[in-house]
Amino acid sequence: MQRVPGKAVDALSGVVTEAQWQTTVVEAAELFGWWVFHDHDSRRNQAGFPDLVLIRPPRVLFLELKRETGKLTRAQSEVLGMLAECPGVETRVARPSNWSSLCGWLS
Repeated sequence: MQRVPGKAVDALSGVVTEAQWQTTVVEAAELFGWWVFHDHDSRRNQAGFPDLVLIRPPRVLFLELKRETGKLTRAQSEVLGMLAECPGVETRVARPSNWSSLCGWLS
């Protein structure tokens, strides 16, 4: 099983922060040839939109990133559900423990 890259893990706590996790996921997606969108200031956006939109034709993938203990909000669950009902759109919730699966999703 592949492990999350060491630079994503906080040296003192051993925890993967959401910011570190996002940086790691974006770098991996770009290495696999995905175009990546992240809204750096989502305060004025409607609640629930996923953290990342990845495009690599013919695929479109919406990713919600969570720490190991993070929970989806109701709005996030609802938006992911609506997106999942759209033909050809993929949705995933990605946690550090999903690293191996994430590499598979991106390849």
